[in-house]
Amino acid sequence: MSRALISALFPLFFSAMTWGEESRGVNLLAGHKVVSSNGQIAIVRGHVPRGDKLSYQYQGMNTPLRGNLILSDVMLPSDPWHLWDGRPAQRFDVGRQTPENYHESHNHYQSLLSEVINATAGSNGVPIWGDGTATVSGANVWGGFFSARSTCDKRDLISGYLPKELTRGCGPEFDAQLTGLEVDVLNAGKPGVYPNKAKHGVQIVGFGNPNGQALSIISENFDREPQYRRGQFESIIYAQNSLHPDYGRFLVMDFDTARIGLDMRKPLFSAGAMDFRTEGVGTGILLNSGRSGELYGGLRWPGTDDKKGWLSARLGPGGLRVVSHDNKRELLALDNYGGIYLNGDVYVNGVRVGEAGLSWATIQVSWKTILISLVATLVLIIGVNILLVRYFVRSALNKSWAPGTSR
Repeated sequence: MSRALISALFPLFFSAMTWGEESRGVNLLAGHKVVSSNGQIAIVRGHVPRGDKLSYQYQGMNTPLRGNLILSDVMLPSDPWHLWDGRPAQRFDVGRQTPENYHESHNHYQSLLSEVINATAGSNGVPIWGDGTATVSGANVWGGFFSARSTCDKRDLISGYLPKELTRGCGPEFDAQLTGLEVDVLNAGKPGVYPNKAKHGVQIVGFGNPNGQALSIISENFDREPQYRRGQFESIIYAQNSLHPDYGRFLVMDFDTARIGLDMRKPLFSAGAMDFRTEGVGTGILLNSGRSGELYGGLRWPGTDDKKGWLSARLGPGGLRVVSHDNKRELLALDNYGGIYLNGDVYVNGVRVGEAGLSWATIQVSWKTILISLVATLVLIIGVNILLVRYFVRSALNKSWAPGTSR
């Protein structure tokens, strides 16, 4: 009884809200029809499935549905358009769209626009509030639900409601831009940095008992085997020329303690877990804001002719140390004055360098190496002696046979 009463009174209520326009000869319900079925009220404009009480989103599925108020519309190339002040306008040819003229070179439509002009300091203006409350164990609620889809299957429900002469471009080259949700922040005040008032794109606030993920990104069949998963994203977070070049920070963690900063224990990356662009000091990975050093890449020295990439570790004021797994022994330490401190056995090419060898600044080698060195030394000494003997003998003979000498 109550649903039937609402269905009967809703058109009258809507018309009553527009009595001012009707007094000037305008009927806001012109071109619309109100469809009531299964306790739902739908305001329909144009030839759409909802006018026949059909939900194309669930076509062919056995999902139970129920709703309250539904708006349904269709955009056609023949529809009239207007400017901000109501004057008629032709749709813009997006083929002439450029980054410089984008603000006035796109065609914008909205099925529902809720506006709030807040002229009261200290108050919150909220044009749209979606609130879902679970009151029994096992209930699921969403504060909001948005979907952006594309379809060009001539066998689907929508195709039967579109004009036959409409060119859709179906086929392998079919493409359409999809944006599930866009949030614009139009700031005419001070920059949104402390101590100025905050300017958020999306603010997620938790209440009550501890919650789960503040932001969860999933795709179709994410909880099934890999061969069934579809709709994965190319990237999860994409910042495109949107970070302030002077004081911008891509990711800020402002809390005291937590368990793990970045937890990537499960995925295996095929081209590197992280890839940084570094070009010298100050562009790499800083530890304690650089007080404990930095790891960076780039040229060996600024201005050098060697253009090969080098991996450099800039020490902290104390130096660099390598410790054992239990963090109880210091195995290696380097200071900023060139000192290298080793604690433990040292091996060179698999050969252990002994303590005596290190203390006398000599290196222990194998007996084969020593034997070869001795033989080479003996051969060298014998060869030198032979050359000396030949030199002295020939000198003596030359003197004995010289002219004017007696035999």
